[in-house]
Amino acid sequence: MTTYLKAALFGAVIGTAALPAMAQTATTMESVTSATAKTVAQTSYAYVTSTTGADVTQKTSDTISITTDCSGWVSYNLRGFTTAYQDVQAYQTKVSGEAGKPFPRADVYRQYFANLPAGASFTQIQKLSDIQPGDILAWCLPGYCDNGYTGTPATDTGHVMVVMSAPITNDANSAFLMVLDSSTVTHYSFETLPAAVQTANPGLAATFSQYPDVRVQTLSDGKLSTNGVGPGFILFGTNSDGAISSFQFGPGDTVHSANILFAIGRLNPNVAYTVPQ
Repeated sequence: MTTYLKAALFGAVIGTAALPAMAQTATTMESVTSATAKTVAQTSYAYVTSTTGADVTQKTSDTISITTDCSGWVSYNLRGFTTAYQDVQAYQTKVSGEAGKPFPRADVYRQYFANLPAGASFTQIQKLSDIQPGDILAWCLPGYCDNGYTGTPATDTGHVMVVMSAPITNDANSAFLMVLDSSTVTHYSFETLPAAVQTANPGLAATFSQYPDVRVQTLSDGKLSTNGVGPGFILFGTNSDGAISSFQFGPGDTVHSANILFAIGRLNPNVAYTVPQ
């Protein structure tokens, strides 16, 4: 995927691009990810082998191109929180099949958030209703994260994203979250949210539109694919204790719940951010 990012955010060197050193302007996971996404000018989805989570090339004095997938996108934005990111990387070696990967994938993020050690740089969030902007939400698909599934594993480990809104009520057992992620699956947009949700949350339109959406869309067998980094809403269902139990990417999509495990991590506010070099 090719994404464009202002040099002011990440400073001196990103990938092979030499960018001017500038003052640090982003200090939370929400603000880092938001600043990145607001400069997207062209995007597509791809897995890369860079240890930063993304392949980056400077395009102009204040824009870059970036190629990444969902876990690479989260890793790329998280890496400036060095202590926290190193903790996730260390846990990666404990997850079956993940030790040799260039950065933590979705199943690593899910397992880490579900098994946080004492003194971790993250706090685990248990309920959908407690989620806040900047939280990282991850899930494992069937066949990963030791969920007891014995059938053929899914073709990918799961999905991970940065949450950019508080829960937006749909009904008593479900809520939408606005997220910034890298994906090939079309999410809800503001225009495709249920009419009642739009009416109850008119400010969401402006919040959603602050992020450029230049993802390429293709239609295959009647299914619309939206490729790359951008904003979207995902509908999450809950079980009786308020924990997430299902997800639906977009209107008319399948509601997925069987053999899927969820976890949410919130970066602790005392974790310092350092502009990646």
